[in-house]
This record gives sequence, structure tokens and C-alpha cells, in this order.
Amino acid sequence: MPHNISILAIDDDPGTLYTLGQICQYQNWKPLLARSYPEADAVLSDTVPFLILVDYHMPSVDGLSAVARIRKKLPKTPILVLTGDEKASVMERFIAAGANDYALKPIRALDLISRINVYLQFHQKSRFYTDYEKNIAPNTLNIIEDYLKAQSDFVSIDQIVDGTQLKKKTAYRYLQYLIDKNLVETRAIYGGKGRPSVQHKWRT
Repeated sequence: MPHNISILAIDDDPGTLYTLGQICQYQNWKPLLARSYPEADAVLSDTVPFLILVDYHMPSVDGLSAVARIRKKLPKTPILVLTGDEKASVMERFIAAGANDYALKPIRALDLISRINVYLQFHQKSRFYTDYEKNIAPNTLNIIEDYLKAQSDFVSIDQIVDGTQLKKKTAYRYLQYLIDKNLVETRAIYGGKGRPSVQHKWRT
């Protein structure tokens, strides 16, 4: 993991911002703290953080709108929503707006650190792929395309792996390529508490 990892946290509560700043410093991450989306937008004008934390309830520009605006500026940067609301409908709206994941409030340091590390590792690996086409084999791409086109409904990553006999890491990478090309659509499925699972379907 590289040095000088910056984490942008957007939350209108000073106590929460302080906690997030302390967590970042404990992990040797550089905290970038903003009390609102306009403050965050000013930070993003000259800085691209490794990951962004966004509070759900904020004045002026709420979390949902903030996520949508950030995603337009930064298509690849992981965005985690901080919320005390576990309703599936709320999470679906955030996923649709461009969020990658969420963490519950009140903040639990170990859980948040674990979630951030997952996305930081993914972010770091993605830096080696400056051009997806250079890492996409046509034969493998055709295998996934043919499988998805044969399905009448959304399928999970496990179903894709079983149906194509590809390794999960490979399937993830090719799916991301197809999503970036707007050839595959996704939806989040919620099964009780915890993070949603993502299903995929070929666009018709």
C-alpha cells in the first residue's frame, strides 16, 4: 500500500469528523475533512482522494445528491456512505447514485477500517490497469458475454463463475470492463442486514 493515502470525509457533525480524522491518522492515512458538499467540492478541485466517506443526512446538499455529483467527477473513486438508516430502499438509492458501500453509524472503528482497506486494495490494484483493453482477452470476454446473453434474468457472480468455469477474480475484472462499456447492468440485492450483493444482466 502506498504512502500518503488521502481519505475525504464529508459530514456536518464536528464530532463525527473528529472521529474519522483520528481513525485516518491512526492508520497513517491523510484525512481531508469537509463539513458540507461545497467544502468537499473545493477539496476535489485540486485533489483526488483514494476514497470518499459521505454522510447521509447533511444540510444544503444531502448525501444522495453529494454521491451523485462526486461520481460524475470521479467515476472510479470508491464512495462509502455513512448512515444509521439500514432500510433497503435507502441503500438502493445510494447504490444507484454511484456509492460502492456503506458503514453504519455510530461509527465502529474496526468495521470502518476493514471496509476502507478492501477498497484501498482494489484501488491500488486498479492503478496497474491504465487501459482495460490491454488486459482483456477476446476469448475470455466472449465466454462471459455468451453466458450473460443466454440468461433471462440477473445473475450473481457465483452463478457466472459456475456457468463459465472462470476464476472469480477474472470474472470480476471482465464484468467491470463490460459495466464500464455500458454492456452490463447491475442491481443490488439485500438479504437482511449487511452489505448488498450485486447481480448482473446483459443489456438488451
